[in-house]
Amino acid sequence: MTLNKSTADVRGISALLETLALPRLADPARFDPSVSTGSLSSPLCGSQDLLVGKNGLESSLSANGHVLNKETVRECACTRQNEHCICSGNGLAMSALYPEMRFSWEIKSVDALFCNGLTRFGDLSKEGILQAIKDGDLRFLQDETNLPLLSEKTFSKECVRVCVKETREMKNIEELLDFFLVANNETRRNVTGLIKEAINSSVKVADDVLVIGILEYLQSDKKIKTLTDTAELVEDAVYAAAVEQSSDTLNSILKWSQNNKMKKIVNKGKVFSGIRGLKINCSSIIYAAKRNDYDRVKILYRHGYRLQRCDTMTDPLKKIELFKALASPAYIVASLENSNEVSSDFFCPVKMCFEFACEANFRKSTIPEYKREYAEIENRCEDYAISLLEQCEDLREVETFIQTRNSGNKDSNYILAILDSRMKFVAHERFQYVMLKKFGIGETEIEDDFDAYTNALWIDMPMFSRILHVFKQIPCYFLLFLYPFFYPCIFPSKGNNTMAPWFCKEWRVPLNRAIYTAFSYCIFISLILCYVYEPPVPYIYWVDGLLAIFITSYSLRDIGTAFFLWRLEGPKPNKSRFKKRYFTFWNNYNILTNFFFFVGLIIRMLEYVLDDPIVNIAAVEAAGRIFWGIAFTLAILKSIKTGIVSKHFGPIILSIRVMLKDVFMFIITFLVIMLAFSCGVSYMFNYLSNGSGSSTGGIFTYFGWVLLQPFRGNPGYDEVTDLPYDTACLTTLTADESEINIKSINKCRMETMYSSGCIEDRIESMLMQNLSKLSKSDMASCMMVQRLGADTIKTAVVPMWIFYQFLVSVVLLRILIVMMTITYRKIYDNLDTQWKYARLYLAIQFFDSESLLPPPFTYLTLVMYLIRWVVNMRTKQLGREKSGRKSERKCKPLDMEYRNLIFAFIDNVKPCPKKDKMKGNE
Repeated sequence: MTLNKSTADVRGISALLETLALPRLADPARFDPSVSTGSLSSPLCGSQDLLVGKNGLESSLSANGHVLNKETVRECACTRQNEHCICSGNGLAMSALYPEMRFSWEIKSVDALFCNGLTRFGDLSKEGILQAIKDGDLRFLQDETNLPLLSEKTFSKECVRVCVKETREMKNIEELLDFFLVANNETRRNVTGLIKEAINSSVKVADDVLVIGILEYLQSDKKIKTLTDTAELVEDAVYAAAVEQSSDTLNSILKWSQNNKMKKIVNKGKVFSGIRGLKINCSSIIYAAKRNDYDRVKILYRHGYRLQRCDTMTDPLKKIELFKALASPAYIVASLENSNEVSSDFFCPVKMCFEFACEANFRKSTIPEYKREYAEIENRCEDYAISLLEQCEDLREVETFIQTRNSGNKDSNYILAILDSRMKFVAHERFQYVMLKKFGIGETEIEDDFDAYTNALWIDMPMFSRILHVFKQIPCYFLLFLYPFFYPCIFPSKGNNTMAPWFCKEWRVPLNRAIYTAFSYCIFISLILCYVYEPPVPYIYWVDGLLAIFITSYSLRDIGTAFFLWRLEGPKPNKSRFKKRYFTFWNNYNILTNFFFFVGLIIRMLEYVLDDPIVNIAAVEAAGRIFWGIAFTLAILKSIKTGIVSKHFGPIILSIRVMLKDVFMFIITFLVIMLAFSCGVSYMFNYLSNGSGSSTGGIFTYFGWVLLQPFRGNPGYDEVTDLPYDTACLTTLTADESEINIKSINKCRMETMYSSGCIEDRIESMLMQNLSKLSKSDMASCMMVQRLGADTIKTAVVPMWIFYQFLVSVVLLRILIVMMTITYRKIYDNLDTQWKYARLYLAIQFFDSESLLPPPFTYLTLVMYLIRWVVNMRTKQLGREKSGRKSERKCKPLDMEYRNLIFAFIDNVKPCPKKDKMKGNE
């Protein structure tokens, strides 16, 4: 419908408008073209909200869609909605109908009139309300017809969001929230969500004044206090600022909260018990910490926000979120900086990262459902430790950082990194160089006057120099039995001014300790080989005695390793971490070998005690040989461990160790399948053996050997059953022969069983009938009844055997090959890291200067440790009696140097969230 109608049509519309008490429509013929130059052919139906001056047509219009009043210039609604301007021409004529109608909710009747009675859609009404909010006119709140629309939860949140973002005026925000507080029960129930929406929106626009204004309004309004928890709403504001990464807004909120001294209401669902005055495990610091947002975590930490473990938490999702926040480098660094500012307490961030990485690795293996999340935590902690290591500028800083120069501490960073399997950290080139330098022949564990003949690393020495150095250590090895009898050896820290023997100083070098251990193991293997050749009686006793000394010495060294790892746990030991560190592959291998050796040794001792011709101990001797035979095999195989130091043999040995897990899983699967098929076939064949079960053992043996002899023929009853032999046949074979071939004996097996009583009856019947021969049918009737079902059972056994052969020989064996290929490929892809870590893990046992002497001198070390312990206890007792109180522990210069280095590194490398890292990469 347009305005270019005839005069009669216009008069009809004017009459209708008069009935509705609306202004008359201007006649197009009398319309002054000077007022509007627009076309009068635009339709009016479905018009949008227009912004016109109160004086109607007296306002001057601009061509760009702006209304120019006498003193102010205001932008029309069309331009704000990015639409074609209709504030001129026909649009101006329509606006002149009723100048006070500025919003869609006010002109519904007019739209219905010009749209031929069609009503507007609901979304258009929502758009009108939102536009009114943008214009700052909230008069629509007084119209009750809009209450159902405003009661919608989603639309009410949208209204609050638009009011905050578009107007940014506290007057409008307060008026809108007050309306929702008293409108009806539905809006009153949603008021908490609306207030949170207002807070979140104000934080997103980064207007600190507006945020504080909303918080002040919440604090002062008594109606809101009765319906909501204002302290919780303040925490929502803190959380929103942490999400938006707005440090200024976060500081403003926290300072306002601190100045108003708000008492935090502990919500059992969000805040856990903690220290008084602190906010424990709030959602804001959990969110910032798990994203590794150091700037926000530091602000929250200074204002009393803390994270604590909660073992009573049952929700696995909340538990992993809390652990991810606790293990965040951002929270670790923020905690360290705060402890430095408020107290003298110090903890090492590197050790903390290693601890959390180790725990994440443990949870990754025990909770496979969240393997990816825990792997991400582990990698993040280790990567931050590596970033600190890369800040070292010279060799001394690297030594200070990984604490190789601080020999008094057993929990040094390099020891923890190797024990906790931090492969990437250990494989770093700086870590490798320092550790190889420490392992070389140029240093000792204690600073003294030791002067090595070369400062070259072992890996840099030519082969001739290496061989020469090994031969040089042979006399030192045989003089180690004198080591416990020198004062500087018993008290190395107190004997620096005392001249120590040359061989004692050589023992302090880690490389030399490894060489001495290798000498001992070579002697041990030689004793095993001598025992295999069965030495005569005078010498067997010496071999037995030396083997007993070596076996017990190696067991004591394994116990010493466990004791050393247990001391690393400190006053609050972590049993799971201790088990992970100690029960490794090679330690379990040693435990198993020691078990067989000890059982064989006990049996060997019983042989000497029970050496009486009356007592038959043949079974005991056989058992002893079995145990020692297995132990000898394991002991000799252990020597392959030394091949890890080679870059060529190392990957092969590592692959064998990992592939054993694949083989173990394969064997378990095979045993289950073999048990299933063997039981079925055995039960079938036992029917033919008259229910005696004589075929069960043969069936299990036959099915078991399929693993090593695939594609064998199907088992027949005669092959798996212990059948009797014909005595007459055996008598004929042994009549004139002293030796009998086994194939000849097999001919005497009675593979077909007949009933002897039945045969006698048939013979008597034949004699009575004057017959000289028995027919085949007569003999068939004498065959055992169970054997008559052999053909029927065979029809079931053969298909089962075919399926079993296919499942084992084709499917399972191929799966094992694929598993081993994948395992080797994983090691090969990460070959350098795996090999470097395995090499240092093998060498770490020689870094401890207080370790036990190698066999056969281990017992002398125990005597030395006993003397040292008695003297130390006596010295401590005298010191307490003299001082009367416990003296304060002084910080060593090396410890102070390490602390200063750590603080310098964390100042240079601040943890950053993922978003920042992605931006940096772009």
